[in-house]
Amino acid sequence: MAEEVFDLPAKAFFSCEQDGFSVADGSLMSTVAGIITIEPLLKLRVGSGNIFEQRPVRMIERVGDIVTVECESDVTVVLDFGEFAARVKRPDGEFYYMGALDEGNDGLGFMAAR
Repeated sequence: MAEEVFDLPAKAFFSCEQDGFSVADGSLMSTVAGIITIEPLLKLRVGSGNIFEQRPVRMIERVGDIVTVECESDVTVVLDFGEFAARVKRPDGEFYYMGALDEGNDGLGFMAAR
């Protein structure tokens, strides 16, 4: 099975929505028609065992390939597009998602970081 490669677009656009977190190519949004018809390159949905178990509220920071997202219930999700992995910081500790970012909607759950 060939491994898919995902690179963040040079002008990435991140969107926090009620049902999840989307990554789109911001360079395609230069016109009203582009904004209306834009398709996310990656959509991570809120769900039990998914990367986003809580609704994303806002993107806090982007440093290179690492994007940090604040969620409801004092949860922070760190998406590492370089490693194609995710970790979650919650009041009860830090956890790694058990799959890759493209499996973020598969409900694979988490493993304690320590």
